[in-house]
Amino acid sequence: MENFLLGRLGGRERGIGTAADEAMRVVFSCRFIFQIWIPTNPWGAESLPPGIIVSELDFYLRRLWGQPSEDLTNKPRYLVTFTVGCEQKNNIDAAVKKFSENFTILLFHYDGRTSEWDEFEWSERAIHVSVRKQTKWWYAKRFLHPDIVATYDFIFIWDEDLGVEHFDAEEPGLELDRGLTWQMTKKRDDSVVHKDIEERPG
Repeated sequence: MENFLLGRLGGRERGIGTAADEAMRVVFSCRFIFQIWIPTNPWGAESLPPGIIVSELDFYLRRLWGQPSEDLTNKPRYLVTFTVGCEQKNNIDAAVKKFSENFTILLFHYDGRTSEWDEFEWSERAIHVSVRKQTKWWYAKRFLHPDIVATYDFIFIWDEDLGVEHFDAEEPGLELDRGLTWQMTKKRDDSVVHKDIEERPG
């Protein structure tokens, strides 16, 4: 292929190239530039164009047109995920409304019924992933890869049946007078992350 390509290019430089030669030159030069040419490589092992491979991704939504730098006027700092079925729509709606625009909303649908959430205004900006009859940890292991969620400060993996009457998404944690089971859920004014906690057995 390389010799053929060089022959085409050489013929054009000598002034004997045709329109067909030019078309072939463009096709073969593009393939030649991005190809990992090792005889033992299987078909499809060509390298990707520059800029396609990156070390980190995110769930920020992009437009289909315009400059990428203009896509986001605000980058959410937090990610919250819900593993949901339609039976819990009203409870999820109440929970989502507790989260500000600082949160990316990600819904994992275990019943496959994604279109029924269109009645909520926030559903249009949420991300919907639909795989039937799976658990929240099945989704988390496959869609919350560290290279994707690294851009967020905090990640909430929410249960769909949790009440939110006394919940503040910007300052999560339980007050001491409300009773708590686990020390990790206790609100601390001097810290934003509970890294080291001693829990009682059981």
